[in-house]
Amino acid sequence: MRTYNIEVGGTPYVIKQRAYSVEINGQRYAYRKLPGRRVLFLTLEVDLPIPEGEVMLVMGMWSMELVVNGVRVRSGKPYAPIGKVPAWAYVVCVLDLLHIVNGALGGVAAIIGILLTIRLSVSEDLAPALRLALSLVYLVASWIVLFLIAILIHAAGAAIYLS
Repeated sequence: MRTYNIEVGGTPYVIKQRAYSVEINGQRYAYRKLPGRRVLFLTLEVDLPIPEGEVMLVMGMWSMELVVNGVRVRSGKPYAPIGKVPAWAYVVCVLDLLHIVNGALGGVAAIIGILLTIRLSVSEDLAPALRLALSLVYLVASWIVLFLIAILIHAAGAAIYLS
């Protein structure tokens, strides 16, 4: 997947991300066996066994990102470790989970909503009010889109039935 060549404490490391594991200088480690921080069922941070520094893989929306001593390797921006999930995030996750009643599309919308809400709620990059607002905007927008899809399917079915 992705390969990083880094130097920590004067020691070079080659880190290769795999689907369910990470390879550090040729030695493989399964993600589930490494220490990390989880929220609900999502692993958000995985600590890598590099003793010279604080090295971790952090879950983003689309891929894992390497953080070395508090700095994101790809962007060079500082990384704030995840905090505690606020109560409002659990409420919004339950509301996202209600998408399940809309079938397969609702299930996909529910999973995306839960991932988005959890990731936004623990992010230190955004103001707390903006985190809540973005989570609620996704929730409302996804319900509107699913409702419009249902109306279109119903209208198409009625048109076929009448013809």
